[in-house]
Order: sequence, then C-alpha cells, then structure tokens
Amino acid sequence: MELTIQGHGMELGNGFENFVRRKTGKLERYLPGIEEVRVEVTRQSAKEDAPKQLELTIRRRRTLLRVEEHNADPFAALDAALDKMNHRIARYKGRRMDRRHDGAIPDEDAELAQAEALPFTEEENIAEPKVVRIKNFTTVPMSTDEAVEQMELLGHDFFVFMHADDGTIKVVYRRKSGDYGMLQPEK
Repeated sequence: MELTIQGHGMELGNGFENFVRRKTGKLERYLPGIEEVRVEVTRQSAKEDAPKQLELTIRRRRTLLRVEEHNADPFAALDAALDKMNHRIARYKGRRMDRRHDGAIPDEDAELAQAEALPFTEEENIAEPKVVRIKNFTTVPMSTDEAVEQMELLGHDFFVFMHADDGTIKVVYRRKSGDYGMLQPEK
C-alpha cells in the first residue's frame, strides 16, 4: 500500500506523518487490496486556527473512495475523516458482497469476505440507496458557457450536455466555492 501525505499551503510535521501512517495502516485489515492511500491537508486561511481541509482518498483496483473533513486541528480532522471512511468502506463491502452473491461479480473479491469486520456495529444498519426515478432527456450540442447558463436557468447543481466541438457527453457542476467544474471522459 502506497501512502502519500501532502500539505498545501502549510508544513506537516513528522508527528502528523507518523500519526497518519499509524492510523491508515489499519485500513488494510478492513479493506484488503488497497493500492494507494492519499492524505491532503489544505490550509484555508493564513490564520493558524483557521479550518483546514483534509481529503482522504483510497484507491483499490478500479474504485476510489474519498472523504473530506474540515477542522482547525489536522489530527482531529484525520480522525473524523477515518470515521467517515469506515462507513464508506462498509457500504462498499456490502455492495460488492451483494453483487457477488447475485452472480454479477466474479470471485475476485473473495478476500473481502475474509477481511475483518469494521470496529463498529452500524455495518448492518446502513440502508442501501435505490434509484427511485429515471429521467430521459435530449441533448443538444452546446458550448460550455451555454451549458452553465442552462444549468443556472434550471436552478440545478449540475447539467449534462453534448459538447458542440467534439460531440462528447460532459457534465458541468457548481462547486462549493461557487465556481464551476466540468467532468469529461478521457480520450
């Protein structure tokens, strides 16, 4: 398991790095086959007690699990992010195991069955989300600016469109900062 620890706009000490190594080392027991764990801490302001954004990302085969936490203390932010990640892992493991029992997934995840149970008992109580509505729509070729304008006119946080230049399906979305982002397939 490869571990990457980055500080953006701040210096992370050896104490924090050792803390991250000790805490994230336990993840392999609950989710075998982790290829990479990435911890990024971003300073939001020049003030020392300002909240810091901590992103914890786990890469396993073709899956990414990601959580984000805000706290002035990066140690507390990591603990909270790990709690959130444990819930994500429980959901992920439950879905993979359900699919495997249905025959949709080959036995490549048999190691999940032998993995340790998570240290909390809420694993069984996690409700499986389901699709409750399917909406069909037509796509009209448009530019990115037109897609953002259409998204704003509809009052949505995202908008799916066909890009006029290359004919690929893309998604524009509103970020928490108020700016916009775009998702596009790799070529």
